Amino acid sequence: MGLPQPGLWLKRLWVLLQVALHVTLGKVQLKLFPEKVKQHILAMNRKNPHFSYDNWAPTLFSTQYFWFILKVRWQRLEDKTEEGGLAPNCPVVRLSGQRCNIWDFMQDGWAFKNNVVIRNHQNLQDRLQAAHLLLDRRPQCPVVVDTMKNQSSQLYAALPDRLYVLQEGRILYKGKPGPWNYHPEEVRAVLEKLHS
Repeated sequence: MGLPQPGLWLKRLWVLLQVALHVTLGKVQLKLFPEKVKQHILAMNRKNPHFSYDNWAPTLFSTQYFWFILKVRWQRLEDKTEEGGLAPNCPVVRLSGQRCNIWDFMQDGWAFKNNVVIRNHQNLQDRLQAAHLLLDRRPQCPVVVDTMKNQSSQLYAALPDRLYVLQEGRILYKGKPGPWNYHPEEVRAVLEKLHS
C-alpha cells in the first residue's frame, strides 16, 4: 500500500490534536463536574433502553479510549463510500473459514465494563472464535468476519459501528457513525420503501 499521501499525514496530525484536546478536556470535566457529565451522557442516550452509565463511566477518557477514538477518527479520513456509489466488494470470511466477498454475503441474505471481553485478534482463528460469541445470541442473519487486513472496516469506515443498506452492489443508505449517531429507524424506512 505504501505510505499515505502528505495531505493525509497533515489530516492525521490535526485529528491527533483534536482527540488529545477532547480527552484532556473530558478528563478534567469528569473530575471537576462528575454529576454534570453524568447528566449529559444520560441525556444523550435516553432513547437507548440498554444503556448503562456504569458501563461507560470507568472507560471514558482513559488511555484505551484515547487510542480507540484516534483509530476511529483516522479511519474515517479514508472512508471510500458514498450513498448511491458503488459498494466496495471487500473480502470477508464465513465462520466455516470459507473466504468470500461482502457482495456474496449480501446475496446470502473500546469494550465497556460489563461487556464480553474480547482481546485484539492476533489471527483469523481468534476472530472466528469471537464471532461464535455472537452466534450464541442467535442473530437472525448470516455472520461473516473481516479478514486480518481489515479491508471491510477501512473501506466502509465502520468503527465503532455503522449501518448500511446495500443492493446490487450499490449503497442505498449510509448511516452516520455509531453508537450515538446511528438510527435503525432510518434503515427500517429504507427497507420498507424497497419492499413496497
